[in-house]
Amino acid sequence: MANIKKNFNFRNGVQVDDDNLLVTATGLVGIGTTVPTEALDVRGNVKIIGDATITNATVGILTLTEVVPTQIIGAGVSIKSGIVTAQGAGIVTFYGDARFLQGMPTSQWQDVDVGLGYTSIFNTGGNVGIATTDPRTSMQVGNNVDAGQRGVGISSAGNINASGIISATTFNGALTGNVTGNVTGNVTGNLTGVAASTTQLQNARNIGGVSFDGTSDINLPGVNIAGNQNTSGTASNLSGTPSINITDLDVNGHANLDNVSVAGVTTFAGIIEGIAGQNKIPFLYSSMTDLPSAGSYHGAVAHVHATGSLYYAHAGNWWELVNKESDGRVGTGTEVYNVASINSSGIITAATELNTPLIGVGTDAPANAIQVRKTGNAEIQVTSDTGIAALTIGREAGTSNTNNAEFRFGRVPGATYSSDQSLDIINYGIGNFNYHLSAANAGNIDGDFHWHKGINNSRLMTLTGIGGSLGIGITTPSSSLHVIGQATISGNVVLGGDLDVTGNAALNVIGQVTGHLTGNVNATTGVSTFKRLDLDTTSYYEFGELSASAVGIGTTMGTYQLAVNDDADKKFFITDSGNVGIRTDDNFGSELYVSGDVVLREALGVGTTQPNSVVDFSSAGQGLVGVKANRMFMVPPKVTNAQRGNLTGLVSGAMIYNTNLNKLQVYNGSAWETITSS
Repeated sequence: MANIKKNFNFRNGVQVDDDNLLVTATGLVGIGTTVPTEALDVRGNVKIIGDATITNATVGILTLTEVVPTQIIGAGVSIKSGIVTAQGAGIVTFYGDARFLQGMPTSQWQDVDVGLGYTSIFNTGGNVGIATTDPRTSMQVGNNVDAGQRGVGISSAGNINASGIISATTFNGALTGNVTGNVTGNVTGNLTGVAASTTQLQNARNIGGVSFDGTSDINLPGVNIAGNQNTSGTASNLSGTPSINITDLDVNGHANLDNVSVAGVTTFAGIIEGIAGQNKIPFLYSSMTDLPSAGSYHGAVAHVHATGSLYYAHAGNWWELVNKESDGRVGTGTEVYNVASINSSGIITAATELNTPLIGVGTDAPANAIQVRKTGNAEIQVTSDTGIAALTIGREAGTSNTNNAEFRFGRVPGATYSSDQSLDIINYGIGNFNYHLSAANAGNIDGDFHWHKGINNSRLMTLTGIGGSLGIGITTPSSSLHVIGQATISGNVVLGGDLDVTGNAALNVIGQVTGHLTGNVNATTGVSTFKRLDLDTTSYYEFGELSASAVGIGTTMGTYQLAVNDDADKKFFITDSGNVGIRTDDNFGSELYVSGDVVLREALGVGTTQPNSVVDFSSAGQGLVGVKANRMFMVPPKVTNAQRGNLTGLVSGAMIYNTNLNKLQVYNGSAWETITSS
């Protein structure tokens, strides 16, 4: 039949040899089966050299070496099972609603337009967690506050439970529970409960005739400060032995007081007459010889007019109290004293200024302007009962605070973070605020800077004296910054070198990551997993671009450019030469090797991109060069008679080449029919 053009019309089907090739009466073609169920039913491997055009295809595992985007987009690809993988420098885009993609987050989000001109996204069910994988409220940031952990929880009812500081410009609505810390600003509405402290009352009230708004202590005249207290009225019918404490008694007129015992200090404007004529308080005598016995009047104080001095009685003698003269001297005549050399075991008080170049306390040879020296503890105390206690040093005599510094306990006016219990160190000048450690021995390795809260609590932060290493939560930092525990940075972080993480690192990014990564993301061991890659869509065909030298998904790359799954029965790989293997570890030198079934649901075209039938081999092998040149023929399965008898699953149309007959045979549903030349 060579070189003879013939047409064959088989009305009841064609069977070649036994079961190599079968064409049923209904037009079904079976290769490797006698019971075809589709237009083309191939039982075995299919190798196509050239283009294949398929309108719809159902494929278990499909490996493509090249996909033309303009021809596959819109046609639709339906993949019910298996793995779809794409790689290389080309452009890859997946379309659809992603309902059946594996490895996607299980949380469901939905965009809704409620008619406001924009769409909102909401979670269709469950709780939302940020920086946590176990949210216990509708919205939870960080850990569970109800379990004593740090975080913020927001319920669907609008309740907020936070372990840290809540800052807001305005609070509206009712506030129940305890409030700790300072409240700055006005409170509109009623407050029930106890306020630990307040800065100022909105409406001042009078207490004992004195206005009180909460900004200062209450001072009542005649009670705790000098002044008159209006006590009009009569106190009568006092019985028993009442105790009346009078701090200031002003009696106008005559008062008869019997058996009066005064425990405190009593002052008198007039003369108090004693038994003796000269026994007056205060004592006043013309000369030293007029002084009474110091032993009889121990502790008395007397002024002697002749000497112009004041004396006091002690230990049987009258002792002169030194006076400051107008010229600055202390004492009179030869009794001029150097105040720095006065030894006193009691209290020295002075109503006037004390001018001396050196003052020594506990030493008669002070080395500085003021020196306190004791064998035991030595302390200089500056206190205030109700106001500010401060120590000022500087280069100005006034109070303008421009060229001095202050060590201060108490509120600093205008300082936001200063309070009545604050200790403030203030430099009013424009120079530096310097800390010097081991200033006399700069090379000394001893001594560090430590921060504590409480006397015996653990150190919070340490700055080493040598090298400048700062430790937070550790007293022996091994690097410039050494932090034990969690660190939160709310601003930008700039690293000038490498970032080394010891142990596992969990990186949770809330929001977008912008900028560029220069270099490789490299893991020397293990598998790096990305839940989702959103690729740039600004390049060719609006596909994103993923560039990598080799990619391993569920396995290591090995010698492959792309490898998916470590199990050989499920593996998909692409070699550096472009060969593709499916469900195998070896492609046996073929461009495409599939260890399994290949099912095309609609059309198959070999040698064409536009098949004219469901199976179009009309252009198969056309234009090929090399070892496949001029091989435009098809070889059906070759079986012997014995092998044909062992075939199973036969359907009408199954076709084989019988090697015993050297002829094509087609299975008609019940028997094999041989195709002959006559």
